[in-house]
Amino acid sequence: MVPQGAMNSLNPVMRIGDQLMLTIREHTEEGEIPDKNTQLKQVEELFYRVGLKPAVARLYPHELSGGMKQRACIAQAISLNPQLILADEPTSALDVVVQRQIMQTLRKLQNELDATVLLVGHDMGLMAQFAERVGIMYGGKLVEVGPVEDIFHNPQHPYTQLLISSIPNFEIKGEFRGIPGVGLSLLDPPTGCLFHPRCPKAIDRCKSVEPQLKEVAADQLVSCLLHEEDQHAPAS
Repeated sequence: MVPQGAMNSLNPVMRIGDQLMLTIREHTEEGEIPDKNTQLKQVEELFYRVGLKPAVARLYPHELSGGMKQRACIAQAISLNPQLILADEPTSALDVVVQRQIMQTLRKLQNELDATVLLVGHDMGLMAQFAERVGIMYGGKLVEVGPVEDIFHNPQHPYTQLLISSIPNFEIKGEFRGIPGVGLSLLDPPTGCLFHPRCPKAIDRCKSVEPQLKEVAADQLVSCLLHEEDQHAPAS
């Protein structure tokens, strides 16, 4: 896992190298733990793969820049050669130049490890550039899943449509419109479709019936009663 807040996830009183070696030791069978020199070489190799110098091993988290801390977290995440890398908004606190560098590092490591990267975030521009398949969530539930091209160019769920349309477009001048209403409170969720209080296309059934995720196009799943209505509508 690559956490969102690198500074909050690193131990402030341990050197970076010691934290990585601790990770390696904790996940190695007793009796098979390598000696310290071998562990240091493993740490240096990890640093090399994420673009950090070996000298970083002797530093404390507060001595690193935001990008370096995030790279240290990535090094820790790949130290066990995982098949799945869960990246929780790994670039949210970084400037755009460092964001690009971090995402390039993740892409390179993904190819080297032949791993899947599950990227969690709110930056739709980042998703459009990095992801191959996107899942849109509202109220903790998936409302639409599909290839990134379909999600951005042919969104099917009303929430996805509003989400995409709220992204500023520098090529077309027009009125900026956000999503109506306020964010959902999971302490008191509405009945039926969770999005219906804010949905401009809601019908009466949306207030009482909870939609299920169903395929509405090739490799595109949507959780919306409007598509069920379309399927049952008489042919003209």
